[in-house]
Amino acid sequence: MDTKRAIMRIFPEIPEFKEVDFSQYSTPYGALLMAFLDSGKTGLREFEEFVEKNGGTKADVGRFLISIFQYLLIRYRRYGDESVEVPAFKIFLTLKGWLNENNFKNDYRRLLHSFVGYLVDIAGKIAERSDCELSAAYMKTAYLLTIEAEETFGGEYFSELKKKAREMLEEVYRKCGINGTLSEKREKGC
Repeated sequence: MDTKRAIMRIFPEIPEFKEVDFSQYSTPYGALLMAFLDSGKTGLREFEEFVEKNGGTKADVGRFLISIFQYLLIRYRRYGDESVEVPAFKIFLTLKGWLNENNFKNDYRRLLHSFVGYLVDIAGKIAERSDCELSAAYMKTAYLLTIEAEETFGGEYFSELKKKAREMLEEVYRKCGINGTLSEKREKGC
């Protein structure tokens, strides 16, 4: 339970973590998490500074963030745990920004390559249960990630995944009565 509280303290902007079962989450950073929780600090920047002040590195922060994402995906894939869908999507976007900002671009590319397919599936499930505004936002973001993956890696798999995400987004647009279709020009600027 303290692990969950520490993670929620690091990510107050992801209140959906409250619903996630962290009882099986194991990390070598457990003592550091508890010390951060006891410090009363809040937020990813504060956590990063706390880690560095206590002898850790940015690489340690990155490994910790990736471990949370991996744990969420395991719960999603192995147990069909719906409570991890929104946090997994949000933590991936956090990782994208954090890893690129801190010069871990190759780590981000590996994550995108390995998990963009899961993110499309997760966005589709979120879209099924959400209002039109959230449905469109999650599907559009997933679609943009497939464009990025196709441009970065090429290949048939990423082209097909982009096509699937595009169809899912267009379905959300139809269902919600959002006018317009996606064009190549609009894709880049969405």
